[in-house]
Amino acid sequence: MAEIYRSVHAAGAVAAAENERGEMLRRAGRPGEAAGHFERALAALGVVGDPDPGTHSAILNNLALTAYQQRDFDRARRCLVRSLEVGPLVGDPVGRAITYDNLAVVEVELARAAAPDPDRARARVRLGEAETYFAAAERLFRSVLPEGVDDYLRSVLNRVDAAEMRGDTEAMDRLTRHAAEVAGHGAVAPENALEAATMRGSFLHRRRNRPRAAVELMTARLPALLPDCPAERSAAALVVLLAAAGATGDPALVRDVTTRITEIGGEPGPGGPAPDPRKGPAGTGPKNTAKTTARR
Repeated sequence: MAEIYRSVHAAGAVAAAENERGEMLRRAGRPGEAAGHFERALAALGVVGDPDPGTHSAILNNLALTAYQQRDFDRARRCLVRSLEVGPLVGDPVGRAITYDNLAVVEVELARAAAPDPDRARARVRLGEAETYFAAAERLFRSVLPEGVDDYLRSVLNRVDAAEMRGDTEAMDRLTRHAAEVAGHGAVAPENALEAATMRGSFLHRRRNRPRAAVELMTARLPALLPDCPAERSAAALVVLLAAAGATGDPALVRDVTTRITEIGGEPGPGGPAPDPRKGPAGTGPKNTAKTTARR
């Protein structure tokens, strides 16, 4: 009996170590190598007669992320569905919520791939599936908030992307407003808080024709967030801010915003309307801002 216990314990330790190595490689942008470690983690669990369902579920979730990074969305979906099947029904609501959110993000990508069809029927079905998974994630997150509030915000931001694909402006309004509110929680990562402010500011300017409100929101939030955020995210936020200021038609406000940007170390760029950061270079399609989340 002691020998069996030691064997099971060793297999669990190997699985945990391989999962950690895989996650390090995945975050380093090496999904192919990461997948090998996640698969070895699953193999280690395979020698255990009754593996811990939470660990098993987390490894499958992380294996799905490597498939997502490699744009193998069908495989990512299969891994996530399996993750939900083997995971605990209770005891890890945040982990299950993350998996539901990741599954929704994958469905959005599958909808994006199906969108060129003339009738868009497959895309609509995929977006409907995504909304079902987002709703399941929201119920689980809300049951334990403020635990997992940063992951919850990430889910709300991902949901905005799906609403935009559906052309549902009212949902975008509700979700971006809620995201901006949640972003004020102290446990939210600066990058996610910045994206929430950027999305809300862009929505107010582009969709509601309220550029001054966008400027007010973003000038209140950005100074505290930009120093702790990646340059690309900071630049996207500043583009939205300057574009909204220019749209007000108020030269004094534009000068004030430009001065503020300079003071916080940004580069406002040339005057005049700025491009929407959710778009790529001229002539390209929308840039997806959704993110999947790892589980440990």
